[in-house]
Amino acid sequence: MDKNSTPSDSGALRHLWQSPWTGWVGLRYLKSKKNSKFLSFITLLSMLGVGLGVTSMIVVLSVMDGFEAELKKRLTTTELHILITPSPQVPGFDAGFVSKDTLDPSKILPRVEAKEQVESFWPIVATEAILKTGKQVSGVVVKGITDERLKILKTQVVETADPKMMVQHQGAEALYLPGLFIGQELAFQMGLIPGDQLSLISPTEMEGPMQSVPRIKRFVVEGVYRSGVPEQELHTVFAQAGAIRSFLRKQDVISQWEITVADFDRASKTAASLRTLLPGFKVQDWNQLNGHLFASLRLERIAMFVILAFIIVVASFNIVTTLTLMVLEKKREIAILKAMGARHGQVAAVFLSEGILIGGMGIIGGVVLGFGICSILRRYEFIQLPEIYYDRVLPVTFDWRYYAGVAFCAVIIVLFACLYPSSRAAKLNPLDGIRFGS
Repeated sequence: MDKNSTPSDSGALRHLWQSPWTGWVGLRYLKSKKNSKFLSFITLLSMLGVGLGVTSMIVVLSVMDGFEAELKKRLTTTELHILITPSPQVPGFDAGFVSKDTLDPSKILPRVEAKEQVESFWPIVATEAILKTGKQVSGVVVKGITDERLKILKTQVVETADPKMMVQHQGAEALYLPGLFIGQELAFQMGLIPGDQLSLISPTEMEGPMQSVPRIKRFVVEGVYRSGVPEQELHTVFAQAGAIRSFLRKQDVISQWEITVADFDRASKTAASLRTLLPGFKVQDWNQLNGHLFASLRLERIAMFVILAFIIVVASFNIVTTLTLMVLEKKREIAILKAMGARHGQVAAVFLSEGILIGGMGIIGGVVLGFGICSILRRYEFIQLPEIYYDRVLPVTFDWRYYAGVAFCAVIIVLFACLYPSSRAAKLNPLDGIRFGS
């Protein structure tokens, strides 16, 4: 058996590490492409292809991560980090409502792990209803909140009604109408401004003198709030808890509790602790409440990563072509190396180093270019988004894990692309190289 074919000599990567001269020879081969402008051209195309693929992946992933970061930033500003809702197993449960004394925060919070994270514990009276003004109709979730919670909401109000608008005159009598706080998106969609009157209609009917009739109550738009979360602004309206209880014909009831924590990212830990303390309640943190949205963002990020990875795969085909042509061009040199005692793995390492140099220069260039493009997008903000987005400029983040992950994946793809031409060079018969080499 030929000593060059012993199993111990296999593994081009191992020989590339153990025999540094193979990398030096590969660099010399890469610099000296005699009589082959085409080979130099496809080598350049290989570098550009890998570089553009890496750049595209970094920029796209950074922008998508920026959208997720901006969404989390806006969710942080809301007062809903953890939501507790009763289930039918809770004593006194009636169509989603329980007595306001069912949960006592002073007894629960001291038993919560990481209780120092809890900043607020708000009881809420919530129900689904139909908002109607003129011919405009919209389905909303109405939340009746405490006066303390209402003070916090008013810090987000961008437009308020004159107190005189809250009074409706019926002849000599003055009737005070309860106020409703609607989101900016809903106000724009329905054409509402502070002071406008509207009707709140409950889909749950009540018994009338002749037949069942829906509950209807008149409200006045007391203010328009802006939370930065379009979904909330479009579908959630607020009012005093007493007004909603009057609308529902229910007294001293609660439908849910909203909790705010100091550390937004640790809300899941606090929620897990609450689940053990409240077995009859459904406890959801912000990630679960918006699970469909974050799952969609993660799925899109993975899909874009896979799709853009094919750019690097296609570029690696050029590397395969480059190294294959290089092997054909360097038949005589390969034969001389083998005649001088070079092993199969060492010959393969020479061409593997060429492929790594071609792909490596493309990867480094792509990372640098991707970082430059992300820096420009973040600094100058010259790309404006449509009004439907919660952020009007393109959000970009800098996460070293994306840069390292993309570069690592690109290296793996390039290494696989170099295997075939490297193994072909290692299997070249020295006699054929001397006889047919140019």
